[in-house]
Amino acid sequence: MRLNIALYAATVICGCVALLLLYLHVSTSDNEVNGTDLVPGAGQDVGRGLVEAVPLADETEQKRTAEQLEAASKMVTAFVNFDYEDPARTIEAVKSMATGTFLSQYSKGAKDLEKLATEAQSSMVAEVVWAGLVAGDEDSATAIVATSGTVKNKTTQFQPEARNYRIQLELVREDGRWLTKDLQYVALG
Repeated sequence: MRLNIALYAATVICGCVALLLLYLHVSTSDNEVNGTDLVPGAGQDVGRGLVEAVPLADETEQKRTAEQLEAASKMVTAFVNFDYEDPARTIEAVKSMATGTFLSQYSKGAKDLEKLATEAQSSMVAEVVWAGLVAGDEDSATAIVATSGTVKNKTTQFQPEARNYRIQLELVREDGRWLTKDLQYVALG
């Protein structure tokens, strides 16, 4: 009886090994065309259509995208760097790059921001670590900017604590400049 079980198990294992070797042989020969290996997925149907190279944007579009990302990065840099000893510097920098509803809201809240920061003796230093364009055209753009920095205040007992933010901006082109018309924090998932 034991011999029959052992022979049956050996037969099943040999069958599995044979199927594996056949699969490897077939998949290797499918990836070779005229003796050259293909990059997996290149020019093949990957379930959602044929994979093709994306053409480069023209120079005008590349320049516009760079301007949009630069404007978004400058705004976020001004927005997140704050020193309670010189709040006017941050407030004026942000207002100079804002327009529309965002400018109105920020201007209305600036005094409260200044008061709270002074009471807490709060300072934040951060830098942009990446910026990406979600959408953009000749007149408007949506960008997301990520920052990494530290904040220190009474709550942190004046010890720097890490603060990383993701901020989404809506930009519009006015008088040849990209200005922020909306700014929102993006929740981290």
